[in-house]
Amino acid sequence: MATNKIAIRTDTAANWTSANPVLETGEQGHETDTGRRKIGDGSTAWNSLDYSTPGLAANNTFTGDNTFTGSLNIYNPQGFFKTDSDKVAFKKTAAYEVQTSQLIRVVVNDVIVEIAEDTAVTMGSTPSVGSDMAIWIMDDGSLQVSANFSTLTNGVRVVGGFHHAPGGNATLDPDGDWSNHTGGDTTPQINEYSIWDLKWRPSARDPRGLALVPGLQEWWGIYPMQNGIEAGPLHMYGVDPCRDGNAPYKIWADNSPPDRYTDATPMNIFELLASQGFRPPQPWNFQLAALGTTEQTSVGGSGPGNTGDVGDRDRDRFTSAWGLFDITGVIRTWGSDSLPDNTQTGGVTQGRSNDIFRISRFAALGGYWNLGSSSGSRCVLASTSSVSGTDLGGRGVCSHCIIP
Repeated sequence: MATNKIAIRTDTAANWTSANPVLETGEQGHETDTGRRKIGDGSTAWNSLDYSTPGLAANNTFTGDNTFTGSLNIYNPQGFFKTDSDKVAFKKTAAYEVQTSQLIRVVVNDVIVEIAEDTAVTMGSTPSVGSDMAIWIMDDGSLQVSANFSTLTNGVRVVGGFHHAPGGNATLDPDGDWSNHTGGDTTPQINEYSIWDLKWRPSARDPRGLALVPGLQEWWGIYPMQNGIEAGPLHMYGVDPCRDGNAPYKIWADNSPPDRYTDATPMNIFELLASQGFRPPQPWNFQLAALGTTEQTSVGGSGPGNTGDVGDRDRDRFTSAWGLFDITGVIRTWGSDSLPDNTQTGGVTQGRSNDIFRISRFAALGGYWNLGSSSGSRCVLASTSSVSGTDLGGRGVCSHCIIP
């Protein structure tokens, strides 16, 4: 690995204030206890210089159950630099292999470490399918993968990550014939659309379990959403999807374990999505996110099965080109498109007041296991707002963030 180190003057904030030196033009001074930095102009004393960077807060913990404690230091982009902000810093080079896609610079223990393009990331043993992996910068300036997002021996900070999927993505027909699409495969591998870094990432606070849909510039849940109680990201592998009988928890309930709704109506699904920084899809963006799935086909059987289980009823058929599993023909996804109706008297239980809930229907997207040839990327059914079924679940969407 090629690295170059640029030394920066360092000391505690108190010592800098006490010494009050004049830094040379362009010379940097770093406060080791606050993470803040000043740049000299050749004449102004330290105490009169403005800080050039905010501090990096300490004592942060990623708990692995959809919550963070402390401030988000491990996801703070400060001290992470790329030569091209318009592309992600890492690239997939084999089924389980990642390299840097460009030259990057990272502050490591008060020293800027330069890491060349095409530098291999130390991967370790292949993880279980459906695992989210963090890319750490180590104290020696190397890059290493770990399933742990909070602590790693000799690890300094997380600078990126990816999802190790249970199968490959769908291949799009080069002639644009959707009838030739057959979904993905069952070969475990990194989903290249799930790779993120500190300055190329989803807007949701937890980047795990998400993939970027390029044409939309949106991050989508790789799997149908879980009920919010499972220890992991909202979109995770190998669990019963959130639906009737496995309803979402009440995010505002202050007890442990939290109370759950008795059903999975669209408003209850949307509440959980919003609490995690997501919005529900719409028919226009769903059709592109689902592109590559096997159209006009449903999985059959008597239920959706656990999320992402590609060996169950050949469900790899319902993986999209961006690596979204169970996207059609397995379980319907509540969409935000709705039908207001001033005469509607049904669904009043959704209103939480004496007023009638005037949205009569919401879109249900993609079809489900027993819908036969009606399932597909443009399958849009309308279900009443008070409906909750074992075939109706959710999937989150959030914006794509590029930080210069």
